[in-house]
Amino acid sequence: MSMDKVIEFVKTRDHELFNVIAQQGAEPTEKQVAEFEDRIGFRFPDDYREYLVHPLGGIYIEAQEAIWPRPELYSVGPFWSFLYGFFAYGLSEEAPEMMNMPLAWEEMSEEGYPKLVPFLKVIGDADPYCFTEKGDIVIWRHEEPDEPEPFKGTFSDAIVHELEELSERIQLKLKEK
Repeated sequence: MSMDKVIEFVKTRDHELFNVIAQQGAEPTEKQVAEFEDRIGFRFPDDYREYLVHPLGGIYIEAQEAIWPRPELYSVGPFWSFLYGFFAYGLSEEAPEMMNMPLAWEEMSEEGYPKLVPFLKVIGDADPYCFTEKGDIVIWRHEEPDEPEPFKGTFSDAIVHELEELSERIQLKLKEK
């Protein structure tokens, strides 16, 4: 795997449009990754393992609030208008609770899906991207939880896909102004 596209995005992003936060300096060790893999019972794909120990692991990407004000409680609008960012879970001990992979996996397990490990979530969407025990990527749909939707591609493909989707939504938001 290569983090090249994600690194390029972070380096060249339009700072007026995107806010990016990462775990820089709080990366887990290879040993911590292996320990979590022992807990879940399978090994992550190599590209995700590379991401987890990279300074950009635990990445949070959102539209700047100045161009995309956050919805207020009980707001209504088109579904896309609530999807102002996304994040990839991390294993850093300093990760915020909402981005903590072990906690997200425990929640999936409690719902009856211990063989699915969430790794990417669009803010405002209840359906996370997950790894299966075979290393495949699926999107777990809360409306049809027993039939996760296959995603063709790698972890980095999923990140790039969501960057493109967020960029398109930002353009829609800018047209509203």
